[in-house]
Amino acid sequence: VAGLGVGGAAWAVMTRPLDSISDYFWDNAYSGGGGTNVVNVILVDFRGFDTFGEIIVLGIAALGIFSLLESVGTGASGRRVAAWKPDTVRSPEHHPMMLVVATRLLLPLAVAVGLYIFLRGHNQPGGGFIAGLVVSIAILMQYMASGYSFADQRLRADHHSLIGAGVLIAAATGLGSLAFGAPFLTSAFDYFSLPLIGEFELATAMLFDTGVALTVIGAVMLALAQLSRVAQSAEKQPPPETLEAMDVDPSRNRPGAASTTEAGR
Repeated sequence: VAGLGVGGAAWAVMTRPLDSISDYFWDNAYSGGGGTNVVNVILVDFRGFDTFGEIIVLGIAALGIFSLLESVGTGASGRRVAAWKPDTVRSPEHHPMMLVVATRLLLPLAVAVGLYIFLRGHNQPGGGFIAGLVVSIAILMQYMASGYSFADQRLRADHHSLIGAGVLIAAATGLGSLAFGAPFLTSAFDYFSLPLIGEFELATAMLFDTGVALTVIGAVMLALAQLSRVAQSAEKQPPPETLEAMDVDPSRNRPGAASTTEAGR
């Protein structure tokens, strides 16, 4: 019955004349929003309020994950997590050298690709959301290869601050249009020229996209960081978190060499 109902609805839609609103977006994407990527112009201009609501929901979801998992490592739940022993067989090499080297080389390259995708998004496929995911994956690779502590110590930006800054930047972009008598989140654009660069376009939608990218990065990394802490607390004997933590002093590995603790005893 459900299949017949869906099939009948699809047949009814496809066999009746339909006046789509897509022609309006095709005709006004460049003249009204300054971009040839119609989908991106819809997201940051024509339906920018929807996108603004979506990044707020994304930030709330990440904060919800943080709140739920923050208390896992304490109290009765923390004792249960600490007593849990994974059944999977672990590799003896906690941080494979090839993976560590490859991910550290790929980090600046992935960030550059994310920046390129961000800058081209208004006229070609790309935008703040995709750029935020690319950068998040680049940072996630550091967590996977070098361990949680290594990546967390070197990630200077706070995840909560990234989410808050992203939402505030997007909101400020929308409020800025009100100062010029335009509806909330109305974008403006113009062309500029610089020596050696030539003529280029700047749109206020880029600021809105910046807020989207920061919110995506903050939300993804906050959720992954909390999951990493839970996994770390479940390890009875946590592996060394960085390559620098490995003991490379040859005198400690020679037969008969006494450790500092043994010498003290």
